[in-house]
Amino acid sequence: MTQATPENGEDPRGVPRQRHSGGNVQSMVISMAVILAFVAVVVWLLPRPNAIEQPAVDVANAASGAASQLPFAPAVPDGPQGWTATSANVNRSTDGVVTWHVGYRTDDGKFLALEIAQDTTASWLRAQTQSGTEQDPQTIDGQQWEAYLQEDRARYSVARTQDDLTVLVTGEGGYALLGELVTATLDGWEQAGTPWGATAP
Repeated sequence: MTQATPENGEDPRGVPRQRHSGGNVQSMVISMAVILAFVAVVVWLLPRPNAIEQPAVDVANAASGAASQLPFAPAVPDGPQGWTATSANVNRSTDGVVTWHVGYRTDDGKFLALEIAQDTTASWLRAQTQSGTEQDPQTIDGQQWEAYLQEDRARYSVARTQDDLTVLVTGEGGYALLGELVTATLDGWEQAGTPWGATAP
């Protein structure tokens, strides 16, 4: 018996053959595009920190360890509230002057530094103020403080020397902000019983 030749795309059993088309591929491409778009929206909406927050430095602990390296009592500023200590250490600065340094970031993102050293030099002062130009003195807690301004970098500095010990505060935000750190430094010394860095009895 002669078997009929398949016609019209049917197999010998009479079942239509499936035609290959781009339909499945097109659907897959569309699905992937939808998924990628969804992922992009989720990533865009997720909050991302602008910077990695570092833990606050323990200034009191650092000062305790630094005391034996300094000829004066290292200051532990009392506050200000909301400020974060970013560094606290002893370093050998310009002209080999041994300096107690404490860095702060204010609650609104300004950066300030406290620098205390004995027997400082003109070069040390110039380096700490970034060659700032001397301005009219600033009165802080009833005392006159030398004032400096590095205009290109908007860098403000105040300094005062007493009993061969220089306290300098420098940073952003203006003299009023620097005055807050000066006051906190003096208060810290008073509370520790070491006014103006005097060695504790």
